[in-house]
Amino acid sequence: MHLLKKRAAPAVLFLSAFLTGCALAPGAHLDPNSKSAIDFNLVDISEEVVQAQPVSRRQLVEIPGQKSDEDYEYRVGTHDVLGIRVWNNPDLTTSLKTSTAASKQNSTLRDSDDMVRDRQQVTPEGVEVAASGKFFYPYAGNVQAAGKTVEEVRQDLTRKLSKYIVDPQISVKVDQYNSQQIQVLGEVNMPRPLAVTSKPLRVLDAIALSEGLKESADKVEATLIKQGQQIKISLAELLDGDLTQNYIMTDGDVLNIDTNRYRQIVILGEVNRPIAMAYDPRGLSLNDALVTASGIHQSYSNARGIYILRNSPAGEKPNVFRLDMSNATGLLLADRFPLEARDVVYVDTAGVTRWNRVVNQIIPTSQFIYTTGNIGN
Repeated sequence: MHLLKKRAAPAVLFLSAFLTGCALAPGAHLDPNSKSAIDFNLVDISEEVVQAQPVSRRQLVEIPGQKSDEDYEYRVGTHDVLGIRVWNNPDLTTSLKTSTAASKQNSTLRDSDDMVRDRQQVTPEGVEVAASGKFFYPYAGNVQAAGKTVEEVRQDLTRKLSKYIVDPQISVKVDQYNSQQIQVLGEVNMPRPLAVTSKPLRVLDAIALSEGLKESADKVEATLIKQGQQIKISLAELLDGDLTQNYIMTDGDVLNIDTNRYRQIVILGEVNRPIAMAYDPRGLSLNDALVTASGIHQSYSNARGIYILRNSPAGEKPNVFRLDMSNATGLLLADRFPLEARDVVYVDTAGVTRWNRVVNQIIPTSQFIYTTGNIGN
């Protein structure tokens, strides 16, 4: 009788695990009917919940805005280098050589460094504007340049040289832009300072000259710090054609592209590849998210339990959406259910899978007890 009791112990333990069922299963299991410390709304996804048509790319901007460059004027600053030419007077002319002409002739596509150098129009020689804001020029003496446009500098120089030259013909341009710059920071491929030049430098120009956005960049919103003020730019609308947000950047501006981790959609549970994916404001369906996660696991998942957990503003109940994808209707509904930033998609575990996980933990224990009981005999 004593031996029988010992040998029955593993069976009793195994039966106990069977009776408790999946309650002992390791890992996560979402049961929306169980008691929770957080009150939430459970919504079954149906025809009334989803969109009438499949989720597709939305055009965020109906009529692209336009911004004119006509009013933009570059003003010379300290340490800028000016190229000055007095026609028919070579002794009063600075060098007008350009350093990029040879590199341009055999290239149709150039990297951003070439584009930056082209914007700067670098020349090896010229007249530098001193820290005082003036430069010295033969016969003209000290000429005020800082704070003036190139045309205003040309007019001042013409007036001063006209005392010594009959009807002087003068051209002035900036050879090196050293006085003003903006900063591009954050999730771009090459964060860098960029020179402000005679060509208007806009937000899209700054992104392009910084080698574009990283995959991890937040493509919804960017921050432009202009004259100490923060301006929120809807990057999604800008990239979609809203040029009213394509601001001209001036000296001291900072453009910051944040990471997308604050707007990700997380896919968890019985999927083949749990992942955090970037949110796309132009449209993203539940099907898109599951495909990005390489689909639900065919052996372990419960296709009747696809959940979308969505937080709500303070004071409101969060929503938990539930979808049965065990048939074709569920697949069609998933293609019409739009996801939002910070959603959590969870694929539940099949009951038999939870039971198998219990068994895999119980069997080694029962075998140990059985072996121990035989040793005691």
